[in-house]
Amino acid sequence: MRTLVTGATGFVGQAVLRRLAADEGQIARAFVRAGSAGRCEADEVVEGDLADPSSFAAAVDGVDCVIHAGARVETTGAWDDFEAVNVGATQALIEAAEAAGVGHFVHVSSLSVYDVPGDNAAVDEDSPLESDAGDRGFYARSKLAADRVAQEAIERGAPVTIVRPGLIFGPGRKVPLARRAVTAGPFRLVLASRDYLMPMAFVDNVADGLVLASRCPEAIGRIYTLVDEHIRQADYARMFRQASGASWTPVFVPPAIIRSAISVVESAAKVAGKKPPVTRHQVDRTLRSARFDGSRARSELNWQPRVPMFEALRRSFATVESAGDAR
Repeated sequence: MRTLVTGATGFVGQAVLRRLAADEGQIARAFVRAGSAGRCEADEVVEGDLADPSSFAAAVDGVDCVIHAGARVETTGAWDDFEAVNVGATQALIEAAEAAGVGHFVHVSSLSVYDVPGDNAAVDEDSPLESDAGDRGFYARSKLAADRVAQEAIERGAPVTIVRPGLIFGPGRKVPLARRAVTAGPFRLVLASRDYLMPMAFVDNVADGLVLASRCPEAIGRIYTLVDEHIRQADYARMFRQASGASWTPVFVPPAIIRSAISVVESAAKVAGKKPPVTRHQVDRTLRSARFDGSRARSELNWQPRVPMFEALRRSFATVESAGDAR
């Protein structure tokens, strides 16, 4: 079975390639930007760019499956760049795969696409998607638009599966302490309540889920949420310190204080005629805790996180680097 992996030099893409290499009978084809072939290990390499759809036909030629993990994941940049790489490329790549007769296309989405209507919400694959896309950051906004592109493809009968992982972490990426946290000397200001649920997903466990989905014909037309474990923010901070060997003290900032502070920031930005660094909508979305139901992946794909949380954190702190644009 020949599988094309986009974003093959990126965080998730490299994990998928490692997963494919562990199985006999799998031929992994990496889609990478020119000059990047040495940054990944694959059986085959096709050079191109997600911003240039003209390279897609060669990439999908002769493959059985596409795992589309490539995306612009930076937090800065122009909307046009995010739209081209995350939205336009998803649509063009699905169309190229259809034209080439590729049997299965797995799109890597995000939990950020879901609408979380209030605190302690229960969310599953059939829950509504976010509606206030214009109030989001460019990355989250583009992932939402790409998810909708993939859903539209499913509706017209394309052999597409959507996978929405939780907060992905692992070796090679800075381990998140919280959705938002600030360093203040010996303290870490955690902008969340102690009971906020962290929907964690270790990158190797996510790769398992993506490969399982790609091999399952019954997964075509389906959507899956991948969350290893939901952990209370206070418990996660304690586990984080133990795994990292750090000695800082967490301070959990009440949501009411955070919302008041953001209101002041927004008002000041408005008076100055500037765009605020963060909006109330973005902060409210971050502060709302939710439990994302991943039982569908467990029952239909037989997916189980094989690396437990503390071991995943321990491995992650062995190598910590920042991640960038993975195309």
